[in-house]
Amino acid sequence: MEKGIDRIKIDISTTTVIKIALAIFLVWFLYVIRDIVVLFFIVLVIVAALGPLVDRMSKHIPRFLSVIILSIVFLGLLGAIGYLIVPPIITQLKTLAINLPIIISKLGPIYQSIQHSIGNYQEGLFNLSSQLGKISSGLYSTTLGFVSGIVAFFTILVLAFYLLLEQDAIKNFLHQTVPGERKEKIFEITKKIGQKMGGWLRGQVLMMLIIGVADSIALVSLGIPYALTLAVWGGITEVIPYIGPWLGLAPALIIAFTISPLKGLLILIAYVIIQQLESQFLVPKILGKAVGLSPVIIILALLIGAKLMGILGVIIAVPVAAALSVFIQEWPEIKNLRN
Repeated sequence: MEKGIDRIKIDISTTTVIKIALAIFLVWFLYVIRDIVVLFFIVLVIVAALGPLVDRMSKHIPRFLSVIILSIVFLGLLGAIGYLIVPPIITQLKTLAINLPIIISKLGPIYQSIQHSIGNYQEGLFNLSSQLGKISSGLYSTTLGFVSGIVAFFTILVLAFYLLLEQDAIKNFLHQTVPGERKEKIFEITKKIGQKMGGWLRGQVLMMLIIGVADSIALVSLGIPYALTLAVWGGITEVIPYIGPWLGLAPALIIAFTISPLKGLLILIAYVIIQQLESQFLVPKILGKAVGLSPVIIILALLIGAKLMGILGVIIAVPVAAALSVFIQEWPEIKNLRN
């Protein structure tokens, strides 16, 4: 009897060791292919965001044509941004970097406290303009990094195209790979994750666009230099809850005040009005409860994403946090699926 008990203990111990070894191997394997995992995750977020639009359009026209139209619109917008917006921003960034000491010197006492940092700010602006220049002129480049970027970009487009083309592609994939009694629940959880990620992306892109346009109108109307760059910055910072609008305001306010106190006051008023319209009307209507995450969680996710993967980490941080929130909420059901 004792030998039987010992044997059972050995069997359980061996199984546990195998499970741990498999878990370690899986973590190692995912780390090795992390670039592919991130790429595919971006594809899933895009599909989650565009899927509902394709579904609506496909009620009136063939699904294939719906996907083609959306692809053409997306590529057209991307081309327009690269041709019409990026070059002026590069020029404005270079000019701003050159004029930065003059702008800061007009701030009086503040100039003394940040004088030693001006060189770092200038270098950062020059580097940023240089990187944007490489992106915009990359179509004529043959460097390995550019080729890798182009391959990744078109891989994302092709995968997203085929997933959008096939209605309920993820559901069909789950039906083929998941045991029968677990299909519906896993699909329900996957659908919730997709809705959160897609809702966030659609809402956030629209919010960034609206705020960027509103800021540009205010800046151009008041004759503030570097208006396009400042407006794009205002749109980008919109992704950060609460803090974002103030980060977007800061450089515009500084530049406006160096022109005249009146211009600075008018820019402050304009940005506050835009912020109030955003918080009172735009956010509830556009974002609503698309993500359902605390602003603190969103900020932490952005910081962690930036620390781990830079700009790419920032891009995927909130969708990952949204997916994890659904996973945590559904954990009791997920545990039941294992039984």
